[in-house]
Amino acid sequence: MAGHKKRRVPVFRILYVVFLWTLVLFWAAVLNYVQRSLTAYEAAQPERVMEALALKIEEGGGEEAIPVSSGSNRFEDGDLQKNRYLEALSGKEITFEKAPGSYDMQQPVYHLYADGKKIASVTLRETASETVMLILSVQEWETASVEPVLEAEEKGYLIYVPNNCTVMMNQIAADERELTGNKRDIEEFEYAAEYISVPYIVEYRIEGLLDVPEIAIFDCFGQEVEYTIEGDVVEYAGLPTSEMEEELKAFVLKNAENYSDFFSGDLAGGDKSVEPLRYMFPKDSSFLELAENYRRNDLWMYSMHQTPVFANEKVSNYVRYSEDFFSCDVYFEKNMLLTKTGQVRTVVTNDKYYYVKLDGSWVIADMRTVIGE
Repeated sequence: MAGHKKRRVPVFRILYVVFLWTLVLFWAAVLNYVQRSLTAYEAAQPERVMEALALKIEEGGGEEAIPVSSGSNRFEDGDLQKNRYLEALSGKEITFEKAPGSYDMQQPVYHLYADGKKIASVTLRETASETVMLILSVQEWETASVEPVLEAEEKGYLIYVPNNCTVMMNQIAADERELTGNKRDIEEFEYAAEYISVPYIVEYRIEGLLDVPEIAIFDCFGQEVEYTIEGDVVEYAGLPTSEMEEELKAFVLKNAENYSDFFSGDLAGGDKSVEPLRYMFPKDSSFLELAENYRRNDLWMYSMHQTPVFANEKVSNYVRYSEDFFSCDVYFEKNMLLTKTGQVRTVVTNDKYYYVKLDGSWVIADMRTVIGE
């Protein structure tokens, strides 16, 4: 069309539109940056790490999440402590809270709970940090440590037994690893110790038990030994008695009768020396010295009587301490008819004899009166 002019768009309007779109895009970018920064900041909070840890435990990952040490003793299943702990977490709701007084921003501490019951303390550690929006720090965290709360109170025992006894704890023998080095002599063996090595009391210390153990003590011949328990102290209550061989029983009884006859003047040759007694004692025994003093100074005072008659003889309480050491009780009643008066005098012997084996022969190391029987 003749004379028609082309319409021109004002430059100002174009610039204005460009400015508006630039502004929109800028703020969109800013908002996107802020949103991503806030999302990253929120995701980087240590609570998110704890949430993931709690969820892992709830889903059965407690063994991996919480390192529970094995038991500290060799007398129980090494996984007993761990298994009990993990069983206590099964099916429980796991929650957490920041530990009161935890102010370290780089290593915060949290408590874990199973149905409200504390099960562990968790320390987190910051591994990286990036500042965003000039004022916020986006951090990365890892678990620095997890300390389980173990409810089971460990048990321990001090055990006192003769050194040649065996202590069994849950059918496992204690050995030098449990010995403390403390020891003491057994007083009643003091004279036997002059001739042979005698048992002495040793101390075992066994700790870290989770359950009350099955305890058994055996002597050196494999016989079970009775014991007492008071609190955490176990002490043997004497060694068990055994059945005595008839030949040894007769030998012990005859020795006791001969010893009694010596002091009543009825042992052949006993009025002239102690030689008739020498076979039953070590050569340097103080009992031979006592017998000699009696023979020299007091034997003459014993009333005249007819040949004694022994009654109610008994050898009992035979206890073997080792292959070359034992004790037994000897009881008998010795009836003597006095020649001058016609009266019957009864002398009761109730003694404990301690025998040791020297050069292949049993000899008396000590003898003591049995009290209260």
